[in-house]
Amino acid sequence: MQFPRIPPHTGSPPAANAQANEVKTRSSAKSQRRFDKQLFEAGQQCQKRLYLDYHDPVEEPESESRRVMSETGKQLLQLAKSAFARGAEVEGTTLEAAAKKTTELLASGTVFALFGAAFVAEGVEVRSDILVRQKDGSLDIFEVKSGTKVKGRYLTDLALQALTIERAGHKVRGIYVLYLDKTYKHAGGEEYTPKGLIKSADVTERVRRILPRVDEQLQSFMRQVTDDSVLELPTGTFCAAPFPCPHLARCSKQEAEFPLRLLPDLTRDLERELHEEGIADFSQLDQARASLTFRQRRTLQAAAEGSLLKEPFVKEELQQVEFPLHFLSIATATEALPRFQNQKPWQPVPYAWACETVTEGGKVTHASFAHADKDDPRPQFAQTLGKHLNSGGMMILWDADSLESIRLLLESLPTEKQAIRATLARPHLDLRRLLESGLFHPKLLANRDLASTAHVLCGIAQPTDKEVTDEDSALRALQKAATPRIRAATKEKLASEIKDWVQRQSSMMHAIYRTLSERTAAAAQEEEQKPAKKTVGPRKQLPPTPVEE
Repeated sequence: MQFPRIPPHTGSPPAANAQANEVKTRSSAKSQRRFDKQLFEAGQQCQKRLYLDYHDPVEEPESESRRVMSETGKQLLQLAKSAFARGAEVEGTTLEAAAKKTTELLASGTVFALFGAAFVAEGVEVRSDILVRQKDGSLDIFEVKSGTKVKGRYLTDLALQALTIERAGHKVRGIYVLYLDKTYKHAGGEEYTPKGLIKSADVTERVRRILPRVDEQLQSFMRQVTDDSVLELPTGTFCAAPFPCPHLARCSKQEAEFPLRLLPDLTRDLERELHEEGIADFSQLDQARASLTFRQRRTLQAAAEGSLLKEPFVKEELQQVEFPLHFLSIATATEALPRFQNQKPWQPVPYAWACETVTEGGKVTHASFAHADKDDPRPQFAQTLGKHLNSGGMMILWDADSLESIRLLLESLPTEKQAIRATLARPHLDLRRLLESGLFHPKLLANRDLASTAHVLCGIAQPTDKEVTDEDSALRALQKAATPRIRAATKEKLASEIKDWVQRQSSMMHAIYRTLSERTAAAAQEEEQKPAKKTVGPRKQLPPTPVEE
């Protein structure tokens, strides 16, 4: 989503003026740069990001997940190239050199396909994954993507390529997207082949239809990079969609205490409407505003009062549980290319779990499993978790969507169906959804997670001396454990660190439960002495959480 227009104002705020001067000082010595795919995507996301990316780009620290995705992309590109005979790699130390080499190879008529062909025209530069030259000299563009369907941003990327290639004096005949077949099942241990794994979609007509719009956007973006008034634009939901903006940390320093982007249930239409009214702080909103949802009104009230608001149904829901309670944390790894038997592209692989189990009398036990190696963790994961949950009771999860990774094992692990079905049959409570529906606090807004929730409600601080503290560092540990010739002792240490991380998550869920259910040790002992209760009936539905379209 792009910010619609700059709100009415009388003069630039001091912070915006200071930022503009700072950016101009750093960019004055730089030569004018050409537009490329990255700048075009920045312009589609936010005018302010486009300006900053053009004049003052920042180096983004590479997360482990991004590094893995980059390596996967390279692997997939090499696989796609293998399907094209008589192909040549376009070399060049600079893009200008690569463009010159592209022109020479196309003119020679000796190659069928070019890999990494480069073109420059009218202030724009592009590179194509695979370019095929037809006998009449026309060109087919093939873009390799790791997704499982053709997305809109793929088409705009290809439209930018087609525009530039044709303005460089060539005729584009066909345009194609090569992407992963979501129905493909990997035969564990075998090499990938393009057939079966990669699908091809002819998007020529779809791209041709959007060429005028993309050209119009391109011309608009070229003008916008000269307009420093965009530095006055507030932050918004577009700061994180479709990808997190690298400038958000800098821009957030100029935010109000309660920026709009952190208001729950914020739709694009409402955000646009509020921005046009010049509202950048949701605390300025009238709680009686007709378009606000229940969650938004309660969030406004919590911000105004500076306190925690808890709906009665939260405590009721947490007290209507079936013991023993299993506070279950599940860790999964998701990669584009499947590695194990019967695994599909992008199918999450569960590799660790931890469970803090509590009886009705308050007795607490701990169990966990973590697999840090290059072989398949799924069989042991299913077996150990199924065995632990065999005692009955209810699972408490921070996000019940994690159970989907277990459900998918029914198809890929037929030998473990009994254990998997037993796990999925266990009743469960989605703690995050419950709290998003009925708990409101000035420090728990739209982007709440388990760690921040446990810190606000229970005062639990995250350790600073641990190697594994989140999904990204856990993925880094997994990648390290899968490297060749790694020592067994190192693998055990990595598995222990992952266990420690998932155990902390299950303990945080238990702490939140104790706080919100107001279940004391004395009450637990009293319950332990009572006759066993009958199995609870069907649970009532939580209030619906609106989802942005």
